[in-house]
Amino acid sequence: ESIPMKSLNCYNDYNSQVTCTWMEHAEAHALFSMILYQRDNIIMENKEMFCKCQTENYLHESPDSYVHWVCRNTTNNFGIGIDHIYSFRPNKILQAELNVDLFQNVQTLPPQNLSVSLMRSGDVLLTWKAADRSQGLGNALEYEVTYKQEWESWEKAASLLLSNTTRCHLNHKDLVPGSSYVARVRARPGQDSGFSGQYSEWSTEASWDTPEGGLQPRNLRCLFNGADRLTCSWEVKNAITTSVVFGLFFRATPASAEEECSPVHEKSLPHSPYVVQSCEIPVSNSSSQSQYHVSVRAKTEEKLIETFRNIKVLPPTNVSVTVTENQEYELRWIKHTLQYSFIKQRYQVEYWKKNQYEKV
Repeated sequence: ESIPMKSLNCYNDYNSQVTCTWMEHAEAHALFSMILYQRDNIIMENKEMFCKCQTENYLHESPDSYVHWVCRNTTNNFGIGIDHIYSFRPNKILQAELNVDLFQNVQTLPPQNLSVSLMRSGDVLLTWKAADRSQGLGNALEYEVTYKQEWESWEKAASLLLSNTTRCHLNHKDLVPGSSYVARVRARPGQDSGFSGQYSEWSTEASWDTPEGGLQPRNLRCLFNGADRLTCSWEVKNAITTSVVFGLFFRATPASAEEECSPVHEKSLPHSPYVVQSCEIPVSNSSSQSQYHVSVRAKTEEKLIETFRNIKVLPPTNVSVTVTENQEYELRWIKHTLQYSFIKQRYQVEYWKKNQYEKV
């Protein structure tokens, strides 16, 4: 129910005068005017009522407020069994018309019963059927199948267009080992069917897991931004990255020297033992014939340790204690001989009561 009709309130003096009050939104009033009509169940003729804006209310209201109206009319028809009927009409024609050719404006219901079958080869078979009330279109439908890893957004999903079939075969080589996948499908009239329209809503999703694929980096892929950056990403098990550092190496041409991309960024995947690593390769002098060779592999880490700053001398040997004439104790030992005699050694001595070890 509209605001004018909801706010409409009318009363009469049961003699000749009818008064109505109502309101409309100020923003709507700025676009067009509403006209209030009155009729009764005897004459059945709509008469426009004379309306006046309550200016004092309108001027003091906020911009998103309402315009209040008072309308009056005169009539002689009052009595038991006489009803007054009121209606609003805009002062402008507000309508739209369209001739609809049914089979040129088709949007079917979403496909049903999307299911996943895992094959021994590791391939995946997706099957579905047309919605029950779309069966009449038969082979006139074509389908779009999209699938992705669970952590990816649908905007990055792979897409396949299929005609005259309700199944889709996915090769295991196109899937990342040890990943969770999700797929969906939608339908529309085929281009050669004589029908036209738009895609249905997506079907319910179906999911599956691919078998583990070992320790190697997986899902290596690169995208060129069309200007000056080639962004490559890959996935590795998080446990492996605690012991091994991976690097991205590339050649701009077969004759180019291999270069290492830096820095490598890392992002964790939700609910997954894998992390995504990525790196941006700067591109110059690109052409339609440009082809980069990229490789991800474990880097050899090195750490320089200066030997003369990291000496740990072997402990002294033949430690002995003797009592001197002054009733003092004298400790003697044989020191470890170093390769260079000019290196002096310092000693730390500890002593304690028997069975009561405590550093002094």
